[in-house]
Amino acid sequence: MMQNMDDQSEKDASNTSQTDTPVVSDSSASTSSAQPAAAPPRVQSPELDPGRRGFFAKCLSDILAPVASLIESRMDPVTEVFEGQFSPPSYEDDDSPMMPGLHRSMEPQTILRPPGAKVTGEFESLCSRCGACVEACPVKCIQIDASACVGDGYPYIAPAIAPCVVCDELACMKACPTGALTLVDKFSIRMGLADVKHETCLRHHGEDCRLCLEACPIGENAIVVSAHSGRVLVKPGGCTGCGMCEQACPTHPTAITVQPLKRLEELPED
Repeated sequence: MMQNMDDQSEKDASNTSQTDTPVVSDSSASTSSAQPAAAPPRVQSPELDPGRRGFFAKCLSDILAPVASLIESRMDPVTEVFEGQFSPPSYEDDDSPMMPGLHRSMEPQTILRPPGAKVTGEFESLCSRCGACVEACPVKCIQIDASACVGDGYPYIAPAIAPCVVCDELACMKACPTGALTLVDKFSIRMGLADVKHETCLRHHGEDCRLCLEACPIGENAIVVSAHSGRVLVKPGGCTGCGMCEQACPTHPTAITVQPLKRLEELPED
């Protein structure tokens, strides 16, 4: 009987042990394994500050604006031609002997007749416009405009462009076959007269400029520096109006220019 009681005690202890042991459900394990892994946190790129965006946009606009303006200015005349909006300027009120469509600014402001030229009227009546003086000039300062836009088609010198050097050969006068140019001594040539704008002259501003004096082919018989005022003075009795002084002047506009004698009163001696 004691043996039976011991066996019964062992069975009870075994049952108690099985009851206390936790049992893991298979469904719980399968549910846990079926859940997806959590996604990594999303990194957002920082937005550009509105103030900085505006700054960069303005910089880009400032850079491109001049380029766009240049292209537009180049394209406007072309566009007008294709659209039929372009018309040449009118010169109906212009009394200068110029071809239609040629702007007055293209004509030299001052033109002179070659050395030894007869007075206006007589020169034109004698000159045949043969071009002999043009060919003879050693520095090619004498020109003839075949279209008669400048100088009425007769030989002329534009001192601001190519002055006469008063060559020793006096070649143009010797080459003239009609007498429109008369051979005279180089000191007797009178094409024009130099005029000095003292306010523009560098000497008026304290500089000892003598370029016009050094360029003059006649020298002190035509142009000097006044011992009293320090100004450049032109001597009407010696100035040939060749234009060498005007060509040498470094100021802009030039402080010394040559004008035809009929347009400028003779300057008094100092």
